[in-house]
Amino acid sequence: MQIRLLFTYLSLTALILLMLGIPLALSYALNEYHHMVTVRHQAVQDVAKDAGPVLSGESGESGENLEDRVRLYDLQNDTAIVVVDRAGKVVLTSRDDVRHARATLDPLLGRATKGEGTGMSHRMTHTLRPDPVAFAEPVYRGETVVGAVGAVAYTAALRKDVNDHVIILVGVAALALTAVALAGIPLSRWLLHPIERLDRTAQAIADGAYDVRARCTSGPPEIRRLSRAFDGMADRLVTLLNAQRSFVADASHQMRNPLTALRLRVEALETAIRPEGERQLEQAVAEAERLSAILDQMLRLARAEGVDRPAEPVDVAAVVAGRLAAWGEVAARKGVELAALEGDGAVCAAVPGHLEQILDVFVDNALHVSGKGDRVVVRYEAGEDAVRVHVVDQGPGMSPEECRRALDRFWRGSNSAARDGSGLGLAIAHALAESNCGSLRLDPAATGPGVDAQVILPRWSRPA
Repeated sequence: MQIRLLFTYLSLTALILLMLGIPLALSYALNEYHHMVTVRHQAVQDVAKDAGPVLSGESGESGENLEDRVRLYDLQNDTAIVVVDRAGKVVLTSRDDVRHARATLDPLLGRATKGEGTGMSHRMTHTLRPDPVAFAEPVYRGETVVGAVGAVAYTAALRKDVNDHVIILVGVAALALTAVALAGIPLSRWLLHPIERLDRTAQAIADGAYDVRARCTSGPPEIRRLSRAFDGMADRLVTLLNAQRSFVADASHQMRNPLTALRLRVEALETAIRPEGERQLEQAVAEAERLSAILDQMLRLARAEGVDRPAEPVDVAAVVAGRLAAWGEVAARKGVELAALEGDGAVCAAVPGHLEQILDVFVDNALHVSGKGDRVVVRYEAGEDAVRVHVVDQGPGMSPEECRRALDRFWRGSNSAARDGSGLGLAIAHALAESNCGSLRLDPAATGPGVDAQVILPRWSRPA
């Protein structure tokens, strides 16, 4: 997260630098270009003023001086200058080879020799690489046009100057980004330290370390308030969890003993009960045993909902084989075939022992609704992310609504009337499945009557 935060800082800074640097570089190039144009144009006008006597043939010495001046100016400013008479004949040039310059200047010189001032022939530049600019001015002797002066100002030096300026701006931007990065590292640590501490605390609590708290004393005030709220929430949750565990332990101890004593006392009345009351005595003992069984199931349900043990890899094939072996004798006594369909090797992530308890509930219910000659099939399949284990019976089946309600506590279907029970078995299995980040569902069997009981558990993946 620190890298993402630094990336955000640097991205915003880079965007601001681009928004400032690009206009600044373009403005610099534009100003330098216009300055160059103004200076070169003024130089051409000066040459045009001094070229009148030369073109009139009044002074040979002034012609040599003018040629020396334009050659020196060209050497210093990379500006090709051409002086022509009214007929367009070249009188003097600033360099020996002006063919390239003549191709640009000839149209301008033709207009200038007619007395039309062409001024500056260029366009406004808005780039970092300005093009050369051409000028042409007529040469007057009195009121008469005796020739013209043209110049092509090349921009190689200007381009180099602009490039150097851009390099300086890039260097300044790089220094600014470096400064932001150096300043952003401690700032991001200050911002993220309490968040990282909250993350570690939440993970520790999830792993069962209920005494760990964040207690952030640094960082932004909003995160400190979040830390205090998180610690308060953790305290309340741990208090509730401890109260639940205490209730389970106390209920197991405080209620089991009185129930056992009650049953023993009721059984002790057998010798004192007249024959016509023996039936009621047997029913009282059965109800006491049933109440004890319901208490055991409620305690198992409470423990299942409070599971916080870490998941481990569980071999589904081995668990299925073990449960079939355990229930084989019960199935044989009822004349029910208990079989498993072999599947690909599947390993799910679950708390050891939980899949066994879920399958015991499934198989027990399936055997209860199955008659002699029926078949109960256990099969499993591994998907990309989950493992499904099915227990399919051939009993009378259930409607979709009954399948949905069967997971509720104390709910018993119409086919459970002849069987002792509390309606907590599937609720316990459902709680165990959810405690392992899985789920449990009942569907009508795909073929014929019966129920397809399924438990879906996450597939085991090796921790990174």
